[in-house]
Amino acid sequence: MDAYGDRISEWQGVPVPVPELRIQLSKDHPLAGKVRQAERILYPPEPASRACRDDEGRYALVNQWFSYSRQHTVYLLRDQATGRTRAVTEPVSASMTRLKFALQTLGASAAWTLDAEANALTKLAGLLTAHQARTYMLTGSFLETSKRSRVTYLFRKLRPTVAMTPRNTNPLNDSMRCLAVLCLHPVGFYQDTWAGCMTPTDDVIAVLLLMRGDEPGFWRQANQHDAWSPQAGL
Repeated sequence: MDAYGDRISEWQGVPVPVPELRIQLSKDHPLAGKVRQAERILYPPEPASRACRDDEGRYALVNQWFSYSRQHTVYLLRDQATGRTRAVTEPVSASMTRLKFALQTLGASAAWTLDAEANALTKLAGLLTAHQARTYMLTGSFLETSKRSRVTYLFRKLRPTVAMTPRNTNPLNDSMRCLAVLCLHPVGFYQDTWAGCMTPTDDVIAVLLLMRGDEPGFWRQANQHDAWSPQAGL
């Protein structure tokens, strides 16, 4: 993949396919179309004899929301044949989904090299204070408060970034309120994982520099997950 990236002069690099994991590239990546073509070969559709087609196209999604009281996702569906609507609920099995994400993130590590991660660690250390660099090496995370918005960000290796503000102005109470969990992989990511196509610390560097240089742009481009969702990685 490195040789192919050099041959076509693609400075972003070429994402490495990992068996059983689908790649979701940024829509602006020049190879997004080729990756989709490759995935049609790697992951062919179910044969017609095995696919369940009884209800295909019968129901249209009208709306969906999350019920905090019942911890269920509620889907409002319209029967295309009769025009009637009905509600269908699905419980959230967050712990098992998080386990799935964790295990598949381990599998995605096959796409990275130790040399690339070591170079990224050296680069990141030059962008951080000594204390930030120490906490990142020891915990895989560090804090930084934006001078513009005063929002505090918890940057994490292999997890989305947590945006927080103080819960109140009482200096004796330092509890924080989670505004959102911001997930952004500039090149792309492996679906149903917390892994990006770049090495983990390269993703952290990209998000950190975007926050420092264009904080509103960071919020616009990132997926904003609720704190309780498995995708948030909390």
